[in-house]
Amino acid sequence: MSETTLDAKALEDYIPHRGANILADTVTMNAARTHAVSRTRVLPGDPRGREIFGRRGPDGVACWYEPFLAELMALTGVPLLREKLAPLGHVAVFSMISKIVFDRFAPLAGEVIGEAVITRDRGAFTVFSTKATIDGQRILEAEVMSGSAPLAEIAGGPRAEAGELAAGTVPAAALFDWKPAATRFAHTVLSADAASGMLVAGYRYPLDHPFVPGHFPGAPLMMGVTQWAAVADAAWIAARTFGHTAVVAQGTIRRPSGAEILDVRDLELVSEGGLPRIAGTKRIAFRDKVMPGDAVLIEVTVRPR
Repeated sequence: MSETTLDAKALEDYIPHRGANILADTVTMNAARTHAVSRTRVLPGDPRGREIFGRRGPDGVACWYEPFLAELMALTGVPLLREKLAPLGHVAVFSMISKIVFDRFAPLAGEVIGEAVITRDRGAFTVFSTKATIDGQRILEAEVMSGSAPLAEIAGGPRAEAGELAAGTVPAAALFDWKPAATRFAHTVLSADAASGMLVAGYRYPLDHPFVPGHFPGAPLMMGVTQWAAVADAAWIAARTFGHTAVVAQGTIRRPSGAEILDVRDLELVSEGGLPRIAGTKRIAFRDKVMPGDAVLIEVTVRPR
């Protein structure tokens, strides 16, 4: 094999995403298929609609919303697995993201250079070391673990329960006016206890959410990083409810029946210019899928950072 550069159209043969969800402009893989570099710049009026992955920074500049920058790094590495997974009829499915550090806000209009290096490739799991830079300055570092499964298996199996959510208070729109409505993943507050620092929020993934067509085609699932974003949203609500400006949060997403979907350890949320920014997360473990129409409970416990 030789070094190969893939544009967004060519990437459709390498990752199970479409449209805006492909994220990168190009991904270049080395001949050994152990190292990949992505290049991505999202300008105003982006024809692929990738501005939805942005947020407003404290200076009013459009920046990457942190979970989607981590998704971009994970997808930088996935094309390296094609030769391993395609003969099995499998696609990559992230099982864990860990050791995440965000250094600063990353402008959408800046050219993000992403790197993914395979550090372990054993059996069903592959681990990537990833980082992103703009103008030579690091903006993100993370470790990604990927498993695999047939797309038919992802699409099939028992339908996840839709469930019902109890009525609760609606978070003030001003808490989230720094990002698009579609990327706000905590709709109601069901309970809050200042003594323990615990807050429970509710969310239902809409059937017509703009991410549905591109993740995955024919097998729509809520993106794993949006589950992480839901925990961050609940942590921000908790921080403001309990009077904190920066917190460390432990979080879990469950079905109304109690079945666990996601576990998040040590999510560090800071405030810059009155706006939240994820500064780091020790570990995100993906347990189960969320499908369009599903309702979930987001439980966080926060302490001042």
